[in-house]
Amino acid sequence: MTSIRCFIAVFLDPALRSQVAAVERHLAQSGADVKWVEPENLHFTVKFLGDVEESRLLTIGGVLRACMADTRPFEMDLGALGAFPGMRDPRVIWVGVNGGREPFVALARAVEEAMKAEGFRREGKGTSPHLTIGRVRSGRNLDALVDRLSTGSPLDGSMMVDRVQLTASELTNRGPLYRPVEVVTLV
Repeated sequence: MTSIRCFIAVFLDPALRSQVAAVERHLAQSGADVKWVEPENLHFTVKFLGDVEESRLLTIGGVLRACMADTRPFEMDLGALGAFPGMRDPRVIWVGVNGGREPFVALARAVEEAMKAEGFRREGKGTSPHLTIGRVRSGRNLDALVDRLSTGSPLDGSMMVDRVQLTASELTNRGPLYRPVEVVTLV
């Protein structure tokens, strides 16, 4: 049986990609060893599913449609820059969310419950909506990166969350290739 690496996400509004790409370029000037996320791949992860048997994708898409049936579109505002696990030892660089956190968390909770019923493991941590923009690969110039992160201004952009996407992800040596499997429009 063929399996496909999958996740459920809200992709960044294309109108905001250039703003986030400018932040990535600014941070990259630190000379830190970071793999930056390509603008077309920027997304807010709702639920990572892992390897899924291809034969299950149609069912999972239907479950996603059903669990989103009562979810209305909402606005989400981008916020400050941050890092996981923290600013002292950044491994993942992200953009936070200001407005729209509560409806995003509710959306993620609904997806989590629906996918748990389909046999997917429940996430151990709570939902913290964020847009991953880079992953640190080594300690090179980390202090300069942290300095730029600490002094960076919050992003000033908002988007309408009006769709959720079940996405297939193929990992390549040039980065991940994403393919929509099911796009659910919120009404």
